[in-house]
Amino acid sequence: MPEAHLDLFSQRHLPPRPSLEHLKNEAKRRLHALRAAAPDARLADVQHRLAREYGFANWRDLKASVDRTCHSPSSDWIGLLPGNNHVALHIRPQDSGFAVTMDTPDFGFFDMPAENVSLDEERLSFTLLAPLPVGSHQGFYEARWDAEGRQWAGEWTAHGVTTELNFARGVYPPAPTFDGLDGFWDGRLKTSEGLIRLIFRFKTDRHGTYAWLDSPDRNLLGRPAVSIRREGREVTVTMRTVTVSGMLIDDGQWIEGRLVKDGVILPLTLIRRPPGAAAPLPQRAPIIDLPPETLARYVGRYVTDLGTLLDVTLERGSLWAQFSLSDHQPQDGGNTGPKLELLASSPRRFLWRIMDASIEFETAADGRVTGMLTRQNGRESRARRLD
Repeated sequence: MPEAHLDLFSQRHLPPRPSLEHLKNEAKRRLHALRAAAPDARLADVQHRLAREYGFANWRDLKASVDRTCHSPSSDWIGLLPGNNHVALHIRPQDSGFAVTMDTPDFGFFDMPAENVSLDEERLSFTLLAPLPVGSHQGFYEARWDAEGRQWAGEWTAHGVTTELNFARGVYPPAPTFDGLDGFWDGRLKTSEGLIRLIFRFKTDRHGTYAWLDSPDRNLLGRPAVSIRREGREVTVTMRTVTVSGMLIDDGQWIEGRLVKDGVILPLTLIRRPPGAAAPLPQRAPIIDLPPETLARYVGRYVTDLGTLLDVTLERGSLWAQFSLSDHQPQDGGNTGPKLELLASSPRRFLWRIMDASIEFETAADGRVTGMLTRQNGRESRARRLD
């Protein structure tokens, strides 16, 4: 075949899942076109040139490489989401098509299975139900093969937001592994707003040692640790906004240390929770009994600065509170919540039976009840009495 005709072809890259049948058909199409100008052109010559375009010495080497790739048991890819969040993708052949799983190492989630996988030489798409600390969210990925960049170039859509996400071949190394930390660790942080419960969860597997922070009093669940370090008995857990460090004592059942946030240092002791044991309940003041005439003083309607209404009633010897989002009586079918029982801890202070929150009724100099002060999650809000 004249070399001038061979120069018509440019340097190319194989797709991530090349098809030998596709390459054979391409060679036949080229042969058919070339024979119009060079009747003596041979299929072997076209196959040789096609192999050279893909960087192989000959057709035999190209065919062997395609065979190895098609029968490879694994295909691993890595990428970055906004905020420098690492993402890993794993593609595995199966009886019908391909199985795809995703990892988000920065959050400690691994092997999340994808659904609706579509994969060929040029396109990749799938949906994924990714876990969240509470519930989950569905995302969609769609990409095309970028031969020049040797990557999947695509977009990830979740929560109605679409961001660029490209995957190049590679694997992330596992996180460091530390013995003696797995399980739940409970602590109470003494602050100016009162005691705040903290729960650290440690887990070690083939991906390394990971930790998450929960705080029921701050509505904080599943906050991942940025890094973990253990040197002898000293343990340090670094979050995005706080750092907890301390010494393992009592045969590894306690961590005596401190929490540092914004330069403020607070003492903190973490106690390992026995396997299978329930989380400790919040510390609450003792419950007392009040006479009906005292409870009756607090019955009425209260409204916050945001317009939320709270109806306090006396039923079966206890005070009950019911939120309403509009100015309707509960029996009128307004946007009301359930009735919740209040438990007295002092003549004016009450605790919610099912919530870690309190209500303190406020009175004027003449003893009239004028409003209430609600405390929850370290925050305070006031409501004035309407009647």
